[in-house]
Amino acid sequence: MGVIAFGGAATLVTARFALIRSRAEREPAIRVPRFDVPLKIPAVLEPSRRTATQDDYDIVQSEADQEILPGHVTKIWGYQGVFPGPTIRVRSGHAAVVHQTNRLSVHTVTHVHGGRTPADSDGFATDMVMPGETRTYKYPNQQRASTLWYHDHAMDRTGENVYRGLAGFYIVEDDEELSLPLPKGDCDVPLVLQDRRFNMDGSLMYDTFGHEGIQGDIMLVNGVPWPRMEVSTRKYRFRILNGSNARPFQLALSNGDPLIVIGTDGGLLAEPVAVRNLPLAMAERAEVVVDFSRVPVGSKIFLMNTRERPERQQLMRFDVTHRESDNASVPSRLSDPGFLSRPASVNTRTWALQRSFSMRHGLPPFVWTINGKHFDPDRSDAKVPLGEIELWRLRNEGAGQQLHPAHVHLAHFQIVERNGKPPLAHEKGWKDTVALEDGEEALVMIRFEQFRGRYMLHCHNLEHEDHAMMSRFDVV
Repeated sequence: MGVIAFGGAATLVTARFALIRSRAEREPAIRVPRFDVPLKIPAVLEPSRRTATQDDYDIVQSEADQEILPGHVTKIWGYQGVFPGPTIRVRSGHAAVVHQTNRLSVHTVTHVHGGRTPADSDGFATDMVMPGETRTYKYPNQQRASTLWYHDHAMDRTGENVYRGLAGFYIVEDDEELSLPLPKGDCDVPLVLQDRRFNMDGSLMYDTFGHEGIQGDIMLVNGVPWPRMEVSTRKYRFRILNGSNARPFQLALSNGDPLIVIGTDGGLLAEPVAVRNLPLAMAERAEVVVDFSRVPVGSKIFLMNTRERPERQQLMRFDVTHRESDNASVPSRLSDPGFLSRPASVNTRTWALQRSFSMRHGLPPFVWTINGKHFDPDRSDAKVPLGEIELWRLRNEGAGQQLHPAHVHLAHFQIVERNGKPPLAHEKGWKDTVALEDGEEALVMIRFEQFRGRYMLHCHNLEHEDHAMMSRFDVV
């Protein structure tokens, strides 16, 4: 049998899908204590060389032993041999040149997710860095302050390469943001949320689940399983990244206090938005402020993922240990995002992320496509004029309960409509990834600037991406 869309044969595929999900939701093979290990903050990478106009970084991708689970040693693939990778902090307008040396046994590609990057440094999936080779990536950083991340983007290998550790924060700062009285220093905390599976010996277990997408049974925050963080009675800024391969989050605080959203993928919002539940799909970022000033010392508050069953919801714990004065605040006006104005006449494109069922023996049960096509790096699916505003209609036509985060390289966009209605409150900022549940669509307004060349649109479920759910477009 070949590929089918629906019908009686779909019953068998549904059964296979249920088996995949039940395998993904099992209890951890290794018993891991929860909320015993302190949260770790990824180190900030210092430049190897610095001039008035650019910083140079030398990064080695290598295998290393790391204690992720207490009492166990795990082999990871890491930038500088650590998991997660070191944070790169840059200033807007000040270029970064990163020399990536691959000392792994597999090919790699590095992509700064959310970066306005020339095509030859963007991390196109086939721009391989083979074992033993070095590639130089040039990042002009001509963009506003934002929380980005860098990660592997290698053809057919992205899922496993990222899963084994090739990901880290890339944070852009600018004068507008630094002038605000937001929490700074040790109270400006990056958090990457990931899930992983481990064998009994502590090694990482990677299984694509038929390219459905791996979901782990152990939750990691900054590479620490179910950590605790000591906080004082003041405000904290958390830069939260969903760095999982295939697990979405719905974030909330266990005491019911709001998360004050101040930024999205592409930087600060115009004004803060208070939410009690914050959806965060794979690759999305959200900057939030949490105010512990009215919380009694001795309290323990959990960051929750309310998409999960109650016994699986807790991600990390905040321990309020002492009182501290606080001069930080969240202004009612945060920034001027410089939003686009919708033209009277505009070109519109549709990108449909689709799933079909496959009954071919020995092959994955699902076939992932965009506009009915598998990814072909030699085929351009759109010619997009540089500097012109366009409307892109992004649709999830998955024929199943599967979320697709649609990610566009090079440009951030504004969500104009979600399912024919205004975007969600926390989405009213610049985005580079939009979460599409089954049957949903988003109309986004986008303009590509600065660079011409070949770029990519793809699903950020990494196993879908590896199974050809990508599309090439050319900015001309």
